[in-house]
Amino acid sequence: MNAYPSWIHRIPEMIEALALAGAERIDRRLVETLFDLRRSAAKELLRRMGAGLCGHSLVISRGLLMARLREAYEHPGYRWEVERHERVERLIHESRAGHRRHTVIAIDENDRRRLAVQNVAGLPESIRLAPGQLLINFAGMEDLLRQLMLLLQACDNDFETLATLTQPPPRIGPKSGSAASHQLHRGVPEAM
Repeated sequence: MNAYPSWIHRIPEMIEALALAGAERIDRRLVETLFDLRRSAAKELLRRMGAGLCGHSLVISRGLLMARLREAYEHPGYRWEVERHERVERLIHESRAGHRRHTVIAIDENDRRRLAVQNVAGLPESIRLAPGQLLINFAGMEDLLRQLMLLLQACDNDFETLATLTQPPPRIGPKSGSAASHQLHRGVPEAM
């Protein structure tokens, strides 16, 4: 298990957030909000930084917290952990760059150009849109995936048109005082 807390890599951002904070007394809730931490991580940060109890809450002054975070940032252990983290990220990035992902659908240059300008009007006839409905006729899995790709690109390029075409009509239910609801309550079925 890592002895360093999850927020250790974000100390410079945290110092900047504290510098912009208006509050002079920092408690757990403010730490959660300022640093986007969970409750337990916020408590641990306050404990590590020497916060004192004020009633039932851990509290520390903004200046002291900034100073303690700067000390942690300048500590050799912090530098070592940041460098280790950067090495791991670099290795992951290099391994991903060396591993070319094979796609299920082969896309040539013509397909790329078509996708760049794909809109709802240019969708094939095998894709039908109606309010609250989508129907796709396809010849096989590869054909289905190709059409879904076209539809997603049309959604990305022409969202407003797609939203207008597929928006279901407002649902109108029986009114509470209508004759139909009175008939249902009396046990008389509605006419079909």
